[in-house]
Amino acid sequence: MNLEHKLAKIKAQGHFRELKPVERLEGKWLTMDGQKLLNFTSNDYLGLGQAPFSLNVTDEEHLAVFENLASSRWVSGNAEIYEAIETTMCQHFGFEAALITNSGYDANLAVFQAFQDESVVVFSDAENHASLIDGIRLSRIDKEIYRHRDVQHLENLLAQYPKSKTKIIVTDSVFSTNGGLADLQQLVQLKKHYPNTWLFVDDAHAFGLRLHPYYEDIDILTTSLSKAVGAHGGAILCSALFKTVLINTARALIYSSALPLFNLYRIQNNLSLMLKDTERSQKLQQLSQSFNELYAEYTQKCYPEMALSPIKQITFTDNTKAVKAQEQLSTQGILLSLFRYPTVQHPILRISLSWLHHKHDIERLFEVMEEIQ
Repeated sequence: MNLEHKLAKIKAQGHFRELKPVERLEGKWLTMDGQKLLNFTSNDYLGLGQAPFSLNVTDEEHLAVFENLASSRWVSGNAEIYEAIETTMCQHFGFEAALITNSGYDANLAVFQAFQDESVVVFSDAENHASLIDGIRLSRIDKEIYRHRDVQHLENLLAQYPKSKTKIIVTDSVFSTNGGLADLQQLVQLKKHYPNTWLFVDDAHAFGLRLHPYYEDIDILTTSLSKAVGAHGGAILCSALFKTVLINTARALIYSSALPLFNLYRIQNNLSLMLKDTERSQKLQQLSQSFNELYAEYTQKCYPEMALSPIKQITFTDNTKAVKAQEQLSTQGILLSLFRYPTVQHPILRISLSWLHHKHDIERLFEVMEEIQ
């Protein structure tokens, strides 16, 4: 294997990536290479990643918070606070059980590991997140891929399988590149119509944002705790029986050390804020509406995805144009994410809105976009 040749090929295709150190984070501002940038790249949708955090504990407990059990939850790393957080989550969202993992990625791998070597077939949306795709591949489960948010195509595929076959519909609730919402109500109807069918939803980019009215009839819900919750980790909400299966099959759980206690306290603190504070999610939806309106004003076209999710995108025909636009925006003090193949089929600049933003920040973005075009 020639590593230099491999990298040269990646560069020639316009897919080369580099890691850039962040020097400072202050609200909606981020400093990189000495430049202060208006940050539209963060998944900290509710601003809780920078929320004040104080521990109401005794001196003795305070010391314990900074300890690390340094073991898998399966062995001796299952601190009591894990179960306290899991109880809060399942009670609030209406599930029998919850299980915290080290990331949303791990949560999705864990779910598919539970189905390994079973007679099941997965029906996965064509634009599902990479962690869902990897989970299916690594578990070697039979799969069908249905066209993006095409419920009729999904139903046609479901109808080809016998009632005896366990069928699992898998979808993101909010798709991570275009911000589109899955029609969960239609998917629930399909699940009910076809016997022996489960519904598995990855809620990473919607969790806590109040974009879906309810989670009733969803069998498995996974989420990241590193986005709207503003901490680090993942979670699976499910039945008590399925949680027991996960504890005994999920390699992502069994062979990973538990999260540090301090991070668990952060999860508990931020989760409490998220569940009680409706103002943050309301403001975020207002910002999303403002983006859609400003997009129409500046482009004379309706934004193609009218959902009030915090994820927006601007599509380009080739990598060169997308890279140039990102660089020009950066020069003007605005930071956007650039997504390229294989993450997306066509290059896009993704805009992630946050409670930390204001309408005038979005106006500034469109003013600069108009200048550089």
